[in-house]
Amino acid sequence: MAAKCGGSPNAPTKSPKFRSRDATRTQAEILAVAIDEFAEHGFHGARIDRITKAAKCNSRMIYHYFGGKEQLYIAALEDIFQQIRDQEAQLNFSVGDPVTKLNELVEFTFDYFKNNADFRKMTRNENALNGMYIARSAVMRDMSEPLIVAIRNLVERGYSSGVFSRKPDPAQLYLSIVALSAHHLNNAATLGIVVGQNLHDDAWQEERRQHAKDVILSYLGIQNH
Repeated sequence: MAAKCGGSPNAPTKSPKFRSRDATRTQAEILAVAIDEFAEHGFHGARIDRITKAAKCNSRMIYHYFGGKEQLYIAALEDIFQQIRDQEAQLNFSVGDPVTKLNELVEFTFDYFKNNADFRKMTRNENALNGMYIARSAVMRDMSEPLIVAIRNLVERGYSSGVFSRKPDPAQLYLSIVALSAHHLNNAATLGIVVGQNLHDDAWQEERRQHAKDVILSYLGIQNH
């Protein structure tokens, strides 16, 4: 249940430190509700009044902290990508066996898409808009660059040591991992009928997860993994 975006009008005046803390918390509460709204209804279908009602605040707070619906939507996009980037950074590709670390990346990406429906919905909705709003983000490319650099260094380590037989472009490799992790989920309704499978079935998902690892590692020349 979302907390209220503000205190009692008769509450004692707070110090700047506490006001800053309340402002940060309020923005986070609005953003969390906004992500649910945008994920469910897309940019055009989302409504500010539903967001304010769910966050228990008034529209002035949204315009004060974010500037408007478009800016709030861009902030929501940035937030969902920051969440996955932060978790990817914890994998630490700079140390450890390259095969193990690449396996971890595939497993993490597959599981993240499977378990984060709002992320899938928001990215799918934004793709339907031809990336109109994500292109207006001032930080999106910068927040993704460390991941690409980390994958490049991982591939270089594996190739230099003779473990990998290929040295693919890191962006190409990552996009292949994403495709193997997300395409079946984004198109489950149609592909499930085409292939006669329930693509949300846990057992089928586990087979798909292993298939994704097999495809990526086999491409890099890893056998018997």
